[in-house]
Amino acid sequence: MILLIEGLAWTIAYNPKLALVARAGGFLPYISVFFRTLFLPEVCTVVILTTLLDQQHIRLKLNSVGLTLRDISRYELSFLPTILFSFFLFNPATQTVRFLLEAFPSYTFSNYWHGYLEGTFTMSTYLQYLSPIFIIGYVLLNISFISDYFKQRQKAQEEAENQATLAIQAAQAAIAAKTATVTATSSNYLSHLKGKNQHGELDFPVDDVYFFTIEDRYYYAQLEKGQYLVGKTLNELETELDPSRFFRIKRDYIVNRQSVLNYAYWENGKYIVRLNTPDRHEIVVPRARMQEFREWLQGNQSGTNQQPYADSSTDSFILAN
Repeated sequence: MILLIEGLAWTIAYNPKLALVARAGGFLPYISVFFRTLFLPEVCTVVILTTLLDQQHIRLKLNSVGLTLRDISRYELSFLPTILFSFFLFNPATQTVRFLLEAFPSYTFSNYWHGYLEGTFTMSTYLQYLSPIFIIGYVLLNISFISDYFKQRQKAQEEAENQATLAIQAAQAAIAAKTATVTATSSNYLSHLKGKNQHGELDFPVDDVYFFTIEDRYYYAQLEKGQYLVGKTLNELETELDPSRFFRIKRDYIVNRQSVLNYAYWENGKYIVRLNTPDRHEIVVPRARMQEFREWLQGNQSGTNQQPYADSSTDSFILAN
């Protein structure tokens, strides 16, 4: 920040800066003077100002800030008194460091007191510092605010994904425990389908299907081998498939329980459900359907209690011949 201000000074007052370089005897002597009389002492200013802002955070117990304009403005204004009065705390330390660097090795108490302490507690010195510390203070404050925001967002997303993974693992464990029962009752449901693509036809077990979907009035089954056109609508499939293994997650998707990889909150009350297809297929699902989907994953919803997806559209489609 100090180097940035020095750069701005060169931009605004280039000729006066050149005069200072000439007076110092060249660029190297000027840089030496700059570090001894400005940079190193003002590092002390920045350190003390940062410490004061941190202590303000702790004292006010600011663990979270709302994202509305009113909340952010209130948060920013709460630090204004600290920034305005910080001069009276950092000035003695900054001037002491400046005295030690500038007056070396001829130290006298009279010079220190009158030239660096008493002589700097003036209105002109305060006003000279006011703009830089105001800029530095609020830049540091907003950097901290933005950093905390992204850290909290990442933490919340990681927690949501961990909970989703645990829920899926629990569901898979429940499925494994009920395998014998499911096998006995699954004979009443559709077990095989016939599909075709540009290469030919294929009879396949429905358990090999990642998901069923509709595209341009055609109904497809997505397998590891590729996408196959099928001769049943999603409404028919929803009725004929084993509801403990397949779920109508939205109007145009029926997913296989074994293909669900995880889910996570996305935005605007919607979720993303990720499938373990080779391309990690993603489905955007509304919040209203996610509650029933989570219960189904956890095995809390029996096949007979699963609510069919409300679909007011007609079942017109093109059948696979």
